Amino acid sequence: MQNNEQNEPQKVETTEKTEKRRTGNVLLAVILAAVIIASGVFIAKFASSSSNGNESESEKTTLSADEKTTGSALKNENEISQSGSGFPLSFSSNDIVDIEAVGSDVYVVSNEILFCISSSGKLLFSHVLNYSEPVIKSNGNYGIVFDRLSGKYVIISKKKVVHEGQSENASQILTAQVSSDGSYAIASRSNESACILTYYDKNGKEKFSWACTKDHIVSVAISSGGRELACAALSASDGEIETKVYLLDIYSDETEFEYTVKGTAGIDIRFASSSKLMLLCSDRRLLIGSKGEGSIESTEEYSSSLLNSFSDKDGYSATLTSKFGSFGGYEIKNYSPDNSVNYVFETDSKVTDVLCSGKKTYILTESELICVNSFGKEGKRKKLEAAGLGMCLSSGTVYYYSLGNLYKD
Repeated sequence: MQNNEQNEPQKVETTEKTEKRRTGNVLLAVILAAVIIASGVFIAKFASSSSNGNESESEKTTLSADEKTTGSALKNENEISQSGSGFPLSFSSNDIVDIEAVGSDVYVVSNEILFCISSSGKLLFSHVLNYSEPVIKSNGNYGIVFDRLSGKYVIISKKKVVHEGQSENASQILTAQVSSDGSYAIASRSNESACILTYYDKNGKEKFSWACTKDHIVSVAISSGGRELACAALSASDGEIETKVYLLDIYSDETEFEYTVKGTAGIDIRFASSSKLMLLCSDRRLLIGSKGEGSIESTEEYSSSLLNSFSDKDGYSATLTSKFGSFGGYEIKNYSPDNSVNYVFETDSKVTDVLCSGKKTYILTESELICVNSFGKEGKRKKLEAAGLGMCLSSGTVYYYSLGNLYKD
């Protein structure tokens, strides 16, 4: 990790990314009152746009007109220009919302601009967003960045924006997901039902649409073959919150599968296999068989309400909860795709983000990055150059951001 004693970024005490994912004791009440109408609990990541650059040190990146006017905020701590390289990178707007890896590059999202940064710290391109509530999600070489309020979105891949669009009737986007082949699904508000789920191919052509009559979708998953969609939706019955799980075949008008989980709020849903779904909830993690009438095959309850979580492309997950009986400690669990717990790691440091790659877990605190090996033992602990708000993993390297700066471990 590089040192920068001359221009240390100001320490911040809150984490926008963590707060977006936070689902503590207020979740049930908030979801019933507002979140159930407006959005999902953990909504993550994706991106946008123009002009190619390459990794050669001898070739400079050409800046677009937008980059010259609003994108020129990017500079590194040694006043190197946008075509220069090196970490950390400073964004003068000080409004980084999130970061995410797409392919081998890191995308930095602010309300106004999307930046694509190479592993060497080089600006590859930028794209003007002007979003109110941007969210980014990724899957392999593709990503999606969407604005919850306006319904606008961009699909990104290979250092450029490959498609730009807007939800039906410019409705608010509840959540979205992208597949590794570039197809994507968007759940948005609807005038004729609670919400509508629309699935598009990689060129932005609509392939499937499904109206969710009474429930509000908070998470969507796309099967590896692209034929099935799974979604988790929130509703209430007799004053109790419940999560509906739906499995849809894009070539059929009938719902393939429907299952209700009472007394909990679903947060994230994924395909664990061709016949099983993994549902992450506010207080438990469920493995659900999706054939026939469905059944819960495995349940793992948390020691306290979920604060944060991350799932990798292979189905491994890391969850963050408060340590039971502790006023300041945290408990991080690493799960296998079959819902078994690989290990539990505890820390008294204030955790702002977690992620995993298989059985390895990375824990970001306000002052340190803690790496936990596949046996659940602390591998290394590094001091941060600034208060860490969130992180991503690209090609085995951790990147983290503070209020207006991007760092590379």
